[in-house]
Amino acid sequence: MVKIFTDKSKLSEEPAKISLLLYRISQGINKLIREKAKENNISSTQIQTIIFLSGAHPQNKDVGSIARRLQIAQPTASRVVDSLVKRELVKRERSEVDRRKIKLGLTEKGESITESLNDISRTLEETVLKLSEDQQNELSRDLVEIAGTLQSQGHLSTALTCQYCRFFDRGGGSSDDQPHHCQLTGEDLSRDESSTEWVHRETGVNLIE
Repeated sequence: MVKIFTDKSKLSEEPAKISLLLYRISQGINKLIREKAKENNISSTQIQTIIFLSGAHPQNKDVGSIARRLQIAQPTASRVVDSLVKRELVKRERSEVDRRKIKLGLTEKGESITESLNDISRTLEETVLKLSEDQQNELSRDLVEIAGTLQSQGHLSTALTCQYCRFFDRGGGSSDDQPHHCQLTGEDLSRDESSTEWVHRETGVNLIE
């Protein structure tokens, strides 16, 4: 195992302690995902692809977006998709907007795997619920700032939740069913849609403000 901190004296400093804790938390989340992958007899990369397709913006459900999201080579992403199609977890469909482009989607079997992943969300939410509301709000703000800095430095995938996107117009939608608005695509968004992840196809950027 790679030692993140060889100089233990650094752990007396808050930035070092926080960075180590973030690393350990990420290990815990990855372990939960690996366990779910094992339960479903698929690889970690395959389950991460399923997770992406379950929440990605419809314009970005393609091999290129998967490669960017998972930070893998496009040929690798293609092989992952091929394996998921073969297992009837993912389906290919021609784009109605541009018939030359192939869009990806989850099959009913693929959707059932995403439903089982709710266990991970529940585990994390139960942990966070032990904090007070003020602590939760402060933690959320701090994590958004950390994620934004990592992303601007190129260390983090550009797929982020709409509600932290600079193009997200809260309450700018035209109806109660779609109360929010995306200033980038011109779309009105429902509450559920504004909680999904997507990457802007043209720039590959979705910066946190």
